[in-house]
Amino acid sequence: MKKLYNKETFHLVILLFLPLLFYIGVQILVHYNSHTICIFKILTGHQCWGCGMTRAFNELFQLHFKEAYSFNPRIVIIAPLLVYIWLSTLIREIQCKCKDS
Repeated sequence: MKKLYNKETFHLVILLFLPLLFYIGVQILVHYNSHTICIFKILTGHQCWGCGMTRAFNELFQLHFKEAYSFNPRIVIIAPLLVYIWLSTLIREIQCKCKDS
């Protein structure tokens, strides 16, 4: 009897829902947190290279590209990189699942 649930299926489901979890996390951090979450800024009082990235992603999700760029210009590198990593990992997991079947 073949199991319906296995480790690879679980990884694939989590991977599929990862963008949604990321979106929800950004929304929670932006809308329900009035203080900074940056450890570097909390400890030193200075901004790090990633400061503003959460708010930049929030603006990017709303298709406000200029505002996203104004929060952190590195969004033009980080956002496509995250999409590429997610898609390549998803494709690899699907190919691995198909190979095992």
